[in-house]
Amino acid sequence: MVPTLNEGATILSCLDSIGEGPELDVVVSDGGSSDRTCELAASREGVKVVRSAAGRGGQLNRGAAAVGGDLLLFLHGDCRLPAGWAEAVSTALSDPCTALSCFRLHTEPSDASAGRWRRRWLRLVDLRSLGLGLPYGDQAFGIRRQLFDELGGFADLPLMEDLELARRCKLRGRIVRLPLEVRTTARRFERHPVRTRLMTAVFPSLFRCGVPAATLARWYREVR
Repeated sequence: MVPTLNEGATILSCLDSIGEGPELDVVVSDGGSSDRTCELAASREGVKVVRSAAGRGGQLNRGAAAVGGDLLLFLHGDCRLPAGWAEAVSTALSDPCTALSCFRLHTEPSDASAGRWRRRWLRLVDLRSLGLGLPYGDQAFGIRRQLFDELGGFADLPLMEDLELARRCKLRGRIVRLPLEVRTTARRFERHPVRTRLMTAVFPSLFRCGVPAATLARWYREVR
């Protein structure tokens, strides 16, 4: 399940990484893109596109409702799954003690000729995906549908819906970080490297302290 909003530049590579197969039910849940995101996604055989109001929590829930199967995977539209992802997620979630699976993160510069120091900076950003706190949604969440339904899905929030779900999952079992990497774009970090890094580090604490998700979302969009 892929939530999107103006991901025309990345949606096809995202869908390519998912792959094809009768066991895969791929849904793109769009929040009102003004670019070619929906058109491009619909051009891929077997991909269903659902349209709704913007807001990632709501988009994720509506997308999940359109997906069949006992296992769910939520993948951001600017991310690409690694080879072997389906087997890894299925194996992790076959353990009833596992409530949520996710991947490690590899943030790539948009410029293939980026220098060594920029690449090292991005790898430092990725350290959060190794287990320092709760995982973010760009690490691709895998969850059993039964548990997802029992938890009531994602909170209908414009931001922090991923951490809020991860927190509830942690109360129900283990969060397993798979030894595979999801690759994502560095667009936010390249435009505002210091500010964006501070936001990813501080936002979870602000949210826990009661700062509304709508306020955090407004700040977040300013650096998208």
